[in-house]
Amino acid sequence: MPAGTDDLSVERLTEKAARIAGVDDGGGAPSTAAVELLVGSCERTATLNPLGRKVLASAVVRHLVNRLLVHAEMVARPDVAARPVGAAVVVTGLPRTGTTMLHNLLALDPSHRVVRLWQALHPVPPDTARGESEAALVRQAATWLERLYAAVPCFRSIHGATPDGPEECDALLQNEFASQHFDDMFDAQDYSAWLATASLRREYESYARQLALLAGPDGGATSWALKSPSHLGHLEDLLAVSPHATIVHCHRHPAEAVPSYASLMLCLRRAYSDEVSPATVGRQASARSVVVLDRALDVRERSPDNFVDIAYAQLVRHPVATVAELYEQLGRPFPAPVSTAMARWVTEHPQHQHGVHRYSAEDFGLSAGVVAGQFERYLEQFADAVR
Repeated sequence: MPAGTDDLSVERLTEKAARIAGVDDGGGAPSTAAVELLVGSCERTATLNPLGRKVLASAVVRHLVNRLLVHAEMVARPDVAARPVGAAVVVTGLPRTGTTMLHNLLALDPSHRVVRLWQALHPVPPDTARGESEAALVRQAATWLERLYAAVPCFRSIHGATPDGPEECDALLQNEFASQHFDDMFDAQDYSAWLATASLRREYESYARQLALLAGPDGGATSWALKSPSHLGHLEDLLAVSPHATIVHCHRHPAEAVPSYASLMLCLRRAYSDEVSPATVGRQASARSVVVLDRALDVRERSPDNFVDIAYAQLVRHPVATVAELYEQLGRPFPAPVSTAMARWVTEHPQHQHGVHRYSAEDFGLSAGVVAGQFERYLEQFADAVR
């Protein structure tokens, strides 16, 4: 299908989203500049197949609907917009560094609030007047997840999820079209170049408002346990909206993490395009990782007290003990019931329960020596953490 056809017309997708949302934006809805950049970039360089075009169009509409509903909710409830994010532990790091495992463990602590998958897909509280309920939204999330795994079977072994389980808060940034996730799915080169160095202050302000919606009026009773590798390149913006957040930085040697990340990207992109070069994916995964790590290290130099570190190898070998050490660094008690729940989770969720994620660095034109040379600054600072 040639570029520029109506199935990816931003104007038509925006009109469709407005019909579905059924709310008046009051003339104050955010611009569609980032949407236009994403779609235009995909049209130019992503060589989408029919499924890719359908998935991109569906994602654009879903996120536009969410953005309209969030905006309407903020207009109706201005008190929500004023609520601070409050206490938060934010897990981040390069993709494939153990962030999901750590987040799943933290989610077992009842003192933590996490974004559930069904909430990530629908950040506005259920509207009973629209026939919505939490149970219905969980069922919708289950259907969405089934369709994802049916379209991209390899993704299940890379990122297993459940409708009511903890999910990346990056989904809230997707509603502002400011997410690494789009770049993982599609070879959207202009969008990728913009995202790598963009200031996302406005987008993170929206992210904070969505967290306030999800927390509800009693949100102060618990602290957030949040997670997304997407934050790594935008920690300055994250700390601007959550200045007291503790950022848990997960570390794995880039010679291991980058090929694994490239494999994730290849898995997604092959579903949505019939022209995907593993070598190109490898170069992009490595180059992007260098940029976001450098930006993260700059922020760490300015705000060192906001950070604690977790080594991937230690987390995989001794998960509960590693979390116990983390709690000690945070100055928090580690209750026995929480420790027991985490140990049970580890037993019930072995590392390869959804299949082995098979790949090699050579598949992507990467070698340990070349990758290590690109990450010299990072490796000098965190040599012990990546052994």
